[in-house]
Amino acid sequence: MWTVDPAKIVTAEQKSEAARQALGDAINAERTRRIIAGKIINGIHVTGRDEDARNLTNLALGAQVRIAGGDTTTLTTFRDGDNIDHDLTPQEIMSLWQQSSEYVSALYAASWALKALDPIPADFADDGYWPE
Repeated sequence: MWTVDPAKIVTAEQKSEAARQALGDAINAERTRRIIAGKIINGIHVTGRDEDARNLTNLALGAQVRIAGGDTTTLTTFRDGDNIDHDLTPQEIMSLWQQSSEYVSALYAASWALKALDPIPADFADDGYWPE
């Protein structure tokens, strides 16, 4: 004889919430993929792995110190996501960092907007939902 265990009953609401959570997790994964892939900024492929972001942030900090000290001409070499070296002035480093940061912020905003939709579109990874 089969008996029902009330502790194992899953409601329609629970199933729906689990499916929505899975879609939210998939949106987060898509956001992370796009951050890591990066973007071309002023002809420079800026990628978003943790070590890339840390490097660019530290270069921006150094650029700020140079600018504050009146040095606007010292070049810093930045190796991009395609392993191409770019010699950049402090202002160019700051611009690269700022545009990269703005791109990541826009990706987060897009992911939050997608997760707020009801229903969440099945094609959430389509480029049309994400910033260029």
